[in-house]
Amino acid sequence: MGSFFLRLPEPPAHPIHLRRFALELRFPFDIDDSIRKCQQRPPPHRELSDDMATNTKKEIKEESVQSPLETYLREINETALLSAKDEKELARMIGEGDVNARDRMVRANLRLVVNIARGYTGKGLGLQDLIEEGNLGLLRAVEGFDPAMGTRFSTYASYWIKQSIKRALINCAKTIRIPAYMVELLSKWRRATNRLTEELGRTPTPEEVARVLGLPKKKLPIIKKAIKIYNSTPQTDQADSGWSLGEMVMDERLKNPEDEMVEHDDLKNVMQMLKTMDGREATVLRMRFGLEGMTPHTLKEIGEKLGLTRERVRQIETEALGKLAEGLQDPRERELEGPFRRRLVRR
Repeated sequence: MGSFFLRLPEPPAHPIHLRRFALELRFPFDIDDSIRKCQQRPPPHRELSDDMATNTKKEIKEESVQSPLETYLREINETALLSAKDEKELARMIGEGDVNARDRMVRANLRLVVNIARGYTGKGLGLQDLIEEGNLGLLRAVEGFDPAMGTRFSTYASYWIKQSIKRALINCAKTIRIPAYMVELLSKWRRATNRLTEELGRTPTPEEVARVLGLPKKKLPIIKKAIKIYNSTPQTDQADSGWSLGEMVMDERLKNPEDEMVEHDDLKNVMQMLKTMDGREATVLRMRFGLEGMTPHTLKEIGEKLGLTRERVRQIETEALGKLAEGLQDPRERELEGPFRRRLVRR
């Protein structure tokens, strides 16, 4: 497993707080329940009964012969998972250059990579290759994780793991690149289709899906053509892969969500929203993320200046970020997802 612990360039001494702010707004929810359950699942424990202990030599030999991938999966399942407190302590040590702390953080999250990688099988790369690519993303996440964001490491790391895997699949497929806005539109189309299928008890027509998303009829031919292209793309034996390539294949010039917001009108909207929201909430965000020329502060520093406890500042920050994230969301998307948001995110 030595190849999974490649040394990455050292991150900047002072992270760009505005990008961290963007990440908080774009990813306000935890990762899917399936990933969380994998994280919480204890390592499998096998107890040999007397009958099992007296199996034939042939059976023992067959069981002992494992592929390198099987051996790897068994080994990482024996690594203890980390608590939120452990993650914060390790992140602090990693920031001080502790290589052992970095390796422990990586090893404790290798199961997360495997779980995510399994969701991308059948798209051009084998599971072992997907895991290797995902591990590179995990390394990137370990180097850039800041516990001050107030989120668990798995939530932050899942983004980089998926990005690394998707990039590898794109390079492998050498297929047609499409602009990021079309990828996002196809993703919304899929979610709307899933929701309407549950509500109607049948597959909705394209016109019905377009109506829910508020799309003009003139866009239907383009969307239908895009779906047809991705459905006709050769797949492996995964029968339920659907048009997943449509969600996966992005223009290689696509920026990280943090960079997109920094250069996007969303930033202007955020600044405008800060002027209309609760004064204390706006002040906390300005101080926390160094907005409008302010110096970034820790929760403790903000609490001392405002006469609040550290925990209360964290609560105000969370509530304010939630309001901003909701305000930045497209009204049609908010109407579509509403109470279904968490359920749709899990898919």
